[in-house]
Amino acid sequence: MNAAQAPRRVAVIGGGIAGLASAYFLLKQGLRPVIFEAADRLGGLGAHFEHDGLTLDRFYHVILDSDSDLCALIAELGLAGDLVWRETGMGFHIGDNLYGFNGPIDVLRFRALPFVDRLRTGLGALYVTQIKRNGLDLDQVYARDWLLRVFGPRIFSRIWEPLLRAKFGDRFASVPAYWVWNTLTREKNGKQEIKGYLRGTYRALTDALYSAISTAGGEVRLNSPVDGIDAGADSATIESRGRGEHFAAAISTLPLPLLKRTARGRLAECVPHSDLEYQGVVNAIVVSRRQLERYYWTIVVDPRFAFQGVVETTHVLPPEWIGDRHLIYVMNYCDADSEIYARSDDLVRRQAVDGLSQLYPHFRAADVEAVYVFRAPHVEPVWKVGYLKSRPPARLADTRAYISTTAQAYPRVTAWNTSVALARETVTAVVTDLCGQTNQTLERAAAA
Repeated sequence: MNAAQAPRRVAVIGGGIAGLASAYFLLKQGLRPVIFEAADRLGGLGAHFEHDGLTLDRFYHVILDSDSDLCALIAELGLAGDLVWRETGMGFHIGDNLYGFNGPIDVLRFRALPFVDRLRTGLGALYVTQIKRNGLDLDQVYARDWLLRVFGPRIFSRIWEPLLRAKFGDRFASVPAYWVWNTLTREKNGKQEIKGYLRGTYRALTDALYSAISTAGGEVRLNSPVDGIDAGADSATIESRGRGEHFAAAISTLPLPLLKRTARGRLAECVPHSDLEYQGVVNAIVVSRRQLERYYWTIVVDPRFAFQGVVETTHVLPPEWIGDRHLIYVMNYCDADSEIYARSDDLVRRQAVDGLSQLYPHFRAADVEAVYVFRAPHVEPVWKVGYLKSRPPARLADTRAYISTTAQAYPRVTAWNTSVALARETVTAVVTDLCGQTNQTLERAAAA
């Protein structure tokens, strides 16, 4: 194959799910991706760690039966047989009591609210998940105002405000109602929760994508941070590890503020929403020899507990896959500049074990094998009312720089399923533009 016939190279910045999926889809379209990953491993928020010879997820993940794009990719990679599905439940810990929060009967038993408010909660949930089938109009409405109208002030202050604060901190008042509606209809849709988990954790998917990319001629460079990105109308330039390289195009999966700091020349003026705020997360994983409770996810509203929630992933991940252990994730969504984010690992570990001991009478520190702490600064963009109209497109102005990032997720939920869908959409834009460029070149050559 001569130079004219060689597949054109496309740089992909970031080796998380968005970058890996982008590279995979590029190869299927006859282009050659080169992934630049700053870390020593792939996966991004889906990266793994080792415990006693086991591979475990740094951050809790789950697959929903509605995640059509992600499930299709898993099947295409031959991993569908390694996917297990479980019915799960949700709990609500408030006022020294743990309540189920999974259906009309649980709502009626939720004694943290007066009986009349329990009825209104059930009716409100029915309206949100079953009656209101289109939430597009809610993009222009603050979640706080909408939830107050649907549920009333007592229910809002007891349930919804703590939930919004847990996710967005003091920025919760600016979040659009569309995000809340979309999250609720994705998670439950008024039906029994069904969640899935992949044998081998998300590393299995990362490894399968890496293998498919490498086998088909793609390139993956670890420990390769990108120091600069520039792009014009016909090409893109990537600076990494002291040298620059030219590509037919570049796809960035970086959070937009990081892309803004990395962009050079005219491209720096084209980065949208460079002031977009993000919530980070501090995540502690308690590896225990004993099950904690009956719920996969428990919301915690208790000043004694230093975290916002508890996720016991081994209600979906079979404990026998990890030596009959149980994994308990406790987390705080917070600004990366906050005091909570800056707490030492030792303090977070102590708070995790002490807090679980206070909330769960049968939890024993003696059953804990280890506690691991991980952080990520850019997990969820803090959406603003009206964001739908300003959501950035795949291509940045008239350059050969493209984005596939969580800033484009809205109104979809920020999740791996959305990242796979965005990757496919961005690659479609790249291929359309590059093929159009090729056709125009051929036409000019023929005319000459």
